[in-house]
Amino acid sequence: MKNCRLENRLAEAEQPVKNFMADLIEELNKRGSISQDPKLSLRYFGIKLEIKLVSFDGD
Repeated sequence: MKNCRLENRLAEAEQPVKNFMADLIEELNKRGSISQDPKLSLRYFGIKLEIKLVSFDGD
């Protein structure tokens, strides 16, 4: 899935998805201030998903 398409889907997502993304970004931002390589590993439906914060332009 292209990044632009994913961004559009997230923008149109229901509130629980937006809440999850906000929590995820907040957690990655906290980890970013602690380590050089802020990332989060999640296990979901038998897969391991690793999400890495590349940049953060927010406050």
